[in-house]
Amino acid sequence: MKSIKLKTLSTTFICVIQLTFFSVTAQKNTENSKSSSSNLYEEISKMDSLLFSAYNNIDIDKYTSLISENVEFFHDKNGLINSKERIIESLKKIAKAKNNTAYSIKRELVKNTLEVHEIPGFGAMQTGVHQFIETNNGARTSTTQVKFIHIWKKQDENWVITKVFSYDHQPIKEKSNPDEDTISLTNKQIDVYLGDYQFAPKFILSIVREGYKLFGMAQGDKIEIKPYEVHKFLITRDNSKLEFLVDEKNNIIGIEMQTKKGIMKAKKINNN
Repeated sequence: MKSIKLKTLSTTFICVIQLTFFSVTAQKNTENSKSSSSNLYEEISKMDSLLFSAYNNIDIDKYTSLISENVEFFHDKNGLINSKERIIESLKKIAKAKNNTAYSIKRELVKNTLEVHEIPGFGAMQTGVHQFIETNNGARTSTTQVKFIHIWKKQDENWVITKVFSYDHQPIKEKSNPDEDTISLTNKQIDVYLGDYQFAPKFILSIVREGYKLFGMAQGDKIEIKPYEVHKFLITRDNSKLEFLVDEKNNIIGIEMQTKKGIMKAKKINNN
């Protein structure tokens, strides 16, 4: 009987030892995996920085060294470019424009968008969002935000980019400060804008005033509008523009409003 108990205890003890060993091993593997993943992220993040530092500073040699001879560039506007020479040539054109004119372009990575995933036996996949900021004489002229995927290959201990996917190009509207752009209106000038404006049979915008402030009210929503020129207003929520239309006698007859879907027009149907 004692022999059976000792055998049972021995078996139990061995099982506990094995479970402890497997637990420790699993924990170490997890930690190693996290460490490996962290190292890869830092490595690719560094490569991203080197690539676009070369792009921003028009360092042709450095930029060339980071691109594979067999690179493929997929662009949702310009199609497929499968020539390294053409890609380098595009940077040379930027360099020429920068040297001969006041034009400049700069790439900036959008914070907290960078992700890195290992491709075992090959390299890594990098995804993120970046912006290309164009300037002329130091003044910003446009900003385009783009999603991207970069495929990096470890080649002779060096990283090169083999595939680029550039997509969802969206212009970024530069917001102005409405308070810096606004002008003052008299009571008489404010009153001419008051009334109801019909965009559609079931969509009416009412322009109302509270003191010296004007508001647009529609479907329970109320938004302040601020004048920056005569008959022209900024909608404070997103700085989009609204213009009051006039006839030959300078009477307000409607509204034209810029939206993401295009220009919308409304007819004035009554005065408040």
